[in-house]
Amino acid sequence: MDSPGYCLGSLCISVYMVFAFYIGLKVFARSESLQGCVMDVSPDGTKFWTPSCDEAVRPFEGHTFPSLAHGIDFYRQYASLVGFDVRCSSLRRNREGVVVKDLLVCSREGFKQAVQGSVVVDAALDQAPVAPKRRRVSNWVGCRARLVLKMVDDGVFVVHFIEHRHNHCLCSDVAKPFLRGNRSMDVQHQIFVLKCARANVGPNRSFRLAREFAGSYSNVGATCVDFKNLKRDLMAFIGTSDAHIVVKKYAKKDQLCRAFWAEPIAKENFSAFGEVVSFDATYGTNRYGMVLVPFTGVDNHKRGVTFAMGLISREDVDSYVWLL
Repeated sequence: MDSPGYCLGSLCISVYMVFAFYIGLKVFARSESLQGCVMDVSPDGTKFWTPSCDEAVRPFEGHTFPSLAHGIDFYRQYASLVGFDVRCSSLRRNREGVVVKDLLVCSREGFKQAVQGSVVVDAALDQAPVAPKRRRVSNWVGCRARLVLKMVDDGVFVVHFIEHRHNHCLCSDVAKPFLRGNRSMDVQHQIFVLKCARANVGPNRSFRLAREFAGSYSNVGATCVDFKNLKRDLMAFIGTSDAHIVVKKYAKKDQLCRAFWAEPIAKENFSAFGEVVSFDATYGTNRYGMVLVPFTGVDNHKRGVTFAMGLISREDVDSYVWLL
């Protein structure tokens, strides 16, 4: 088995070139997207910030798109360029279920609902008290910036209404790489995290390693939380089938011929009631085509307890010598 240091070294060599080239492209694209915004003050004293950018990437009323997806992508790219995030607020469908109208708003649209504390309810009413909610900082400020896409004919969508003004300052050039629209765990990030996991490198250290490759945190293209979420999703995908994955992997390689398993509770049972041990090799597993050999005993309540489990591919002398 290769040492962790060797695995980490091979990881750095194999991933560095692809990851560095990918980061270089992102840095070049970001250098072309340095934009600003103009602040205006209304007669009532309200401040508004209007993004300033090239007219070629700026949506306008009457702007047509061949499909709804093209319109959404165009507005998301514009938002990432000028410094704000976008979310879908509402959809309108016709009788056939086809989307005919879509409302895209700034991510800071709306206001956070008031936090409700715990309510003491009379026990005679047979009602449970409401659990208090944890307070969270919200960046919703009721921004009215929005884009309305409406279908006209033959699946073509047009910008029916657009509001460019925001009631909050837009992100600076330093903070733009950390917007949700500018972050993505693409295939290169996923391969990098998986290879780090194989070398027993966690998401925190893999993120710092990616930062060393990229040169700065803003050039990674993701945050440490994104790395953690990817590892979380991977573990959730594996779930309780990790043993099945191991068995299936070695069965494909035609190398799994024997397996022995003893969990901590089974070891405690053996240390307390292991004077007499019995095993039975009459059980067969249809899924893996192997013989199941349970090692069992009897506890002080005259109940059967399991000490260990064995799997063997064939019932021969070598297999039983290894197992016993």
